Amino acid sequence: MMEINRKNIVNSQQAPTRGAQSSLKQQLKESQLQPEVPLTSAKVTLQTHVGVSKEDIKTAEDEAKRVTLAYVDAMEKVQKALKTSLSEFERFKTVQTDKNPNLDLRDLDLYQDKKGNLKLSSGKLSAAQVNNLETVLSGNKKLKDAFTQLHSGIVEGLKLRNSYQYADLNASSLNGSIRLNELTEQYGKQFHPEGFGQEYKTLSERLDVDVGLFGHFLSEAMNPTIRTFA
Repeated sequence: MMEINRKNIVNSQQAPTRGAQSSLKQQLKESQLQPEVPLTSAKVTLQTHVGVSKEDIKTAEDEAKRVTLAYVDAMEKVQKALKTSLSEFERFKTVQTDKNPNLDLRDLDLYQDKKGNLKLSSGKLSAAQVNNLETVLSGNKKLKDAFTQLHSGIVEGLKLRNSYQYADLNASSLNGSIRLNELTEQYGKQFHPEGFGQEYKTLSERLDVDVGLFGHFLSEAMNPTIRTFA
């Protein structure tokens, strides 16, 4: 038999005889692959805390509990602040409408500027009318405190949920980004008529839900704003 290798060198190999071929076939036929059998049938156990002491595990568990309790406390404050902000803002609009029935305050919304001052936005009022309303609004300490708490509480909750992602947020980070009525409207949309939370029909019922559900739905309502700061 002739073989040409990659270097074009011709080698000569002796072809196996028919007897040798028959012997090789018989050897292959009789040969079988034998799977390896474990020497013992001992059960395999997974060590989930290799190299971690019980003290470290307890420390981690205690920290997780601390963060959870702190988050619940923050959301309770936010929940209260949102309800107070809404009620005080509605009261403010009612008083102003009673004084001037010609004012159309249906689209009037509330926000804070970068310095934390209460500001108003409206597509129906003139700049002068808005300025006059803002002057009156500036003396409403209860609304100012509640709306400020709403901002700082949301930031605190975000940092507790993900301290790394929101490490750069501070108490004034969301100033200028949150519109009270807009946020409330987005929050209400999380309660789907045929989905989760469908039993809560009115805004009052939706604002009084369990604090865990409130925090989740408020976070979803805040998503477009949160992403701009992430």
